[in-house]
Amino acid sequence: MACGADGQQSESSEATDAASESADTVEVTMKDFAYQPSSISVPAGKEVTLQFTNTGSVEHYFVVGDTVTSNTDGFQQNLFSGVSIEKNKQTEGHEEEEEEHGEGEEEEEHHANEFELPPGGSGSITFTLPSSKTGTYTIACFETTGNEKHYDMGMKGTLTVTASAEN
Repeated sequence: MACGADGQQSESSEATDAASESADTVEVTMKDFAYQPSSISVPAGKEVTLQFTNTGSVEHYFVVGDTVTSNTDGFQQNLFSGVSIEKNKQTEGHEEEEEEHGEGEEEEEHHANEFELPPGGSGSITFTLPSSKTGTYTIACFETTGNEKHYDMGMKGTLTVTASAEN
């Protein structure tokens, strides 16, 4: 008489669980003069991608470190010191890719934790932080507009590296 839907089962839920356990991606918007979100949390020991968009009208930097220098021109300690990071930028119709390793070259060391974007630009940095970097760091923009640092205008926040769940 009537046909039932016996024996038809879906097994697609397992595939979505596996995909969510790969890299973490955090969307960060750079505005005039703030980050959204201003507080970011990333796990140690896991690959993380920070995906940036500059919706502001001027160039902005995303810099991560510990203790702002007395001249508010940067940080005394670079979060990415000794950590391999990959930077990708999409600006004006072309893509730029660069890898920085953060080890060795002292002159380059203060640039490894900087990620700058022009107005309308977007891009990402991908990294895996060791558990030795667990803690809370300051994020800031040290670009200047009208002789005032964006950091002093409120463009700052925190990046917290949490302990790895597997340990």
